[in-house]
Amino acid sequence: MTLISSLRALHLVDSQVRGIRNRFDGAERDLKRHQQQLDTLLARRKDHEAQSRQLQAAVANLELEDKTFKDRLEHLRAELNSSSNPRQYNALRDELKVIEGKRDALAERILAQMENIEKLKAEMGAGDAPIADRTKLRDLAKAALDEAKSELGERLSELEAQRGRAASNLKQEVLEAFEEAADQNDGEALAEVTVVSVRHREFACGGCNAELPLDAFSRVSAQNDALVTCMNCGRILYMDVVPERPGAKKTKAEKRDEALEAEGM
Repeated sequence: MTLISSLRALHLVDSQVRGIRNRFDGAERDLKRHQQQLDTLLARRKDHEAQSRQLQAAVANLELEDKTFKDRLEHLRAELNSSSNPRQYNALRDELKVIEGKRDALAERILAQMENIEKLKAEMGAGDAPIADRTKLRDLAKAALDEAKSELGERLSELEAQRGRAASNLKQEVLEAFEEAADQNDGEALAEVTVVSVRHREFACGGCNAELPLDAFSRVSAQNDALVTCMNCGRILYMDVVPERPGAKKTKAEKRDEALEAEGM
């Protein structure tokens, strides 16, 4: 088997391996992306829940303080109603007004905290749908990844074994050149030389369409197992059919074949 034949055999199985791996990688990226977005939403929900607990605890403390004020007011009113001493009466009345003022301010603080709690509840309620939607997308992405692995996991193992056998036929430096070309060109490590014009000696890389020098064409067309790569994209070049150069002398065998073809016509 020639060098190019071995490379093309490797390319055939390598492209299948890369295709399956790309499918796995794509499914894993989707799963990771949806999971990260879901984690962000859940973290935000967790922060809201923590803030809500803190606010509720603060309200509970304020209500406890309010109850203390309320009990004190009831006690002062009882003393005020039973007081017969003008000085004591005035002192009780002044303290009553001070505590009522404190209780009014406390009520405003409680109301503000309750409003904050309601805002947080509204935000958490608005986050329910995005969390549900992202959870569904995450689950679908996980199912797609599991399905791909179940469907193609065994096939991938078989292809990787075939690829290993195909790669074993190549020298290390050739294999490295192949893998580098494949990595740079989305798995397309090989490209056929495109003949633009034999007469004008114009040739191009079939992969990137870059113009090839005559020397590259000559080395590829010689088909002597020389590794020739495109200077632009790095793909390994090959030719299935080598065109006849204008003015090239024909061998006796070629002349005979042409004469036979002419007679057949």
